[in-house]
Amino acid sequence: MGSYTPIYDQEIHTILIPEDVRKSGRPTLELIAESAAFLHKDGIIVLDNAIDTEHIDILNAQLSGEALEVASDPDHHFNFGQHTRNMDQAPPPTRELMFKDVWCNPFAAAILAAVLGPRPVIHYANGNTALKAPPNGRQPVHSDCEFAHPAYFPFAYVVNISLVDVTPQNGGTEVWIGSHRVSVQEAHNPTTDTEQLLTIKQDLVEERRKHSPPIQASTKRGSLVIRDLRLWHAGMPNLTDEPRVMLAFVASPAWWQGRSQILLPKDVKDLVEGWSDELGYDAVYVDGVVDHKKLRSAGVDFGSKSKVMEKYEDELGRWPEYAPRWY
Repeated sequence: MGSYTPIYDQEIHTILIPEDVRKSGRPTLELIAESAAFLHKDGIIVLDNAIDTEHIDILNAQLSGEALEVASDPDHHFNFGQHTRNMDQAPPPTRELMFKDVWCNPFAAAILAAVLGPRPVIHYANGNTALKAPPNGRQPVHSDCEFAHPAYFPFAYVVNISLVDVTPQNGGTEVWIGSHRVSVQEAHNPTTDTEQLLTIKQDLVEERRKHSPPIQASTKRGSLVIRDLRLWHAGMPNLTDEPRVMLAFVASPAWWQGRSQILLPKDVKDLVEGWSDELGYDAVYVDGVVDHKKLRSAGVDFGSKSKVMEKYEDELGRWPEYAPRWY
């Protein structure tokens, strides 16, 4: 009996939200069903026309204008080294700039609830910016799950919001569609370097390339991407002069009890808690202003504090003998 080799569509499934539906803020059951189905199948979807582009433009004007200032900070974190020119850049957590369709998008929230359970919890709000880079300034193929994690069910999704049109020319992310289905800790390179732990073993990358090679994402301004945290991907070089800013919000089910928390000023607490019927925020609220230009992703832990997840992490995170295994 021959072995089964999966072949995945070489494009990201994109769902266009009609303008009247976007303005209503009410996702249809058809939208939720289609999104949930393709998230399970491919590990990634695009929702086109999900966000008011006026909000996107306001955020881009501020963040792209601050990008070189942030990059010049000698202590700032660049993902996989300065040569990638891919750095952390968080959205400003101020009341006037925390637009609901960005921080608690109703379409993303409904889809996340369908795949994770009611009222998922956001425990990471940051982003990354691709500055102009040399053609070889790419990241290694990696997933954001270097820790022991469930192999058979989703436990975290990333909502990515790019503030400009994204193409391969300005650093559209390389994604390996369907790779969330083969995500296990043992696929990662063994190393003591925290960031390099994220990387996938090269022989497994090349094995998967034979049947399901990667693509570079292209998305329109006003769209959002929902990506399974386990999915293999890589930041690619921005070959243009304009910064490509992409926000990132990570959501998990409440029962996951994620370890990371978000730093927010106390004066937005009522705003954030007003979204709690759709999304919760695991936040630490502090007096005064939170300087978003100083926020870092280094050291963020997407793992679980749950004693049950800790107890069964080896059993849930390894491939049993009876399961098909391929890369």
